[in-house]
Amino acid sequence: MVEFAFVGPVLMVLLFGVIEFSWVFNQFLDVRHGSREAARLVAVNYQPGTAVGDAQTTSIVTEICGRIDAPEDARVQISLVTAGVNEPGDLAVVRVERDLEQLTGFFAAFLNNLQPNAETTFLLEQDATWNATVGEVACP
Repeated sequence: MVEFAFVGPVLMVLLFGVIEFSWVFNQFLDVRHGSREAARLVAVNYQPGTAVGDAQTTSIVTEICGRIDAPEDARVQISLVTAGVNEPGDLAVVRVERDLEQLTGFFAAFLNNLQPNAETTFLLEQDATWNATVGEVACP
């Protein structure tokens, strides 16, 4: 019992640490995947139906959010880097961010200020008919 009293807390910290930091790493991977998926949708001018402009941007953001594991706390930003006429070859950027969700809360002192985010820069492959977002747009 005395030995377990000394070793038990260390083992629990190790066990919870592995679980918590694996969960955090998974969230970072999810955001990164969402950013790459978003870049692909924007690069090919994803256009469900006949939507253009802000309606198309909303459709793109909705589709992006559907490809993220926890869309309820995710935010998306789509912007152009190249000042042009939104034609093939122009640079664009997609940024996806979300709030960090913790399983145990045991390491809150270390993890509270983290926000998983990813930014992907890419070239447009088709003429863009969508509008860039003004700031970050929360997932619907």
